[in-house]
Amino acid sequence: MTTRPHIDGERLTALLATTEAFQKAVHAHVSNLIPVEGQRCLVAFQAGHLSLQHATGALVLIGKGLFPSAYSLMRPQYESLVRGIWLLHAASDTWIEKLGEPLTLENAKRANEGPMLADMLKELERSSSAPGPIVEQLKEFRDVTWKALNSYAHGGLHPLSRTLAGYPSQLTYDVVRNSNAVVALAAQLLSILSGDPRNMEPVRRFHNEYRGCLPILH
Repeated sequence: MTTRPHIDGERLTALLATTEAFQKAVHAHVSNLIPVEGQRCLVAFQAGHLSLQHATGALVLIGKGLFPSAYSLMRPQYESLVRGIWLLHAASDTWIEKLGEPLTLENAKRANEGPMLADMLKELERSSSAPGPIVEQLKEFRDVTWKALNSYAHGGLHPLSRTLAGYPSQLTYDVVRNSNAVVALAAQLLSILSGDPRNMEPVRRFHNEYRGCLPILH
């Protein structure tokens, strides 16, 4: 059995610096991507970009010491990624139309009646086109982090307790690495949506060059 290394402030600082470089590389790559024609690819592309924006926001907040606000952004970061993959592989044409409409009160009401996270994951499991290993990673992420993410998003026990006890470096270290895993998957989704297989090559390089800031995925 291997012993988990102790994470101190110095190692966390190094991780944050590497994460910033990783995010900059990802954003530089995806800024040049254009989704293939069609409403399905467009709305899925928008969801992938939204996921990346949440990740950037979380990193900025951590840098300012606003840990509970940063942690709470991991839920929409993850959920936006799941929605993007669901839109590409499992959403009905009706939902594509609803989520691609201009923002009005009536359209927003109809769109808010959409499937929740658990339903999207179930539909992805049943989809013949959804990549099984990616769906399994999404499910594993949910199983490990979802209760804590909900607690931070809704002002539950986790953030209330940490307000008094503080935020250890190990906790933030783990949160950032998990967030980086979602960033990597979002970069992959956006590259696929470009329709050009060559755009996956930079994503593969990211996994190698920045493997130190990514968790080991099973």
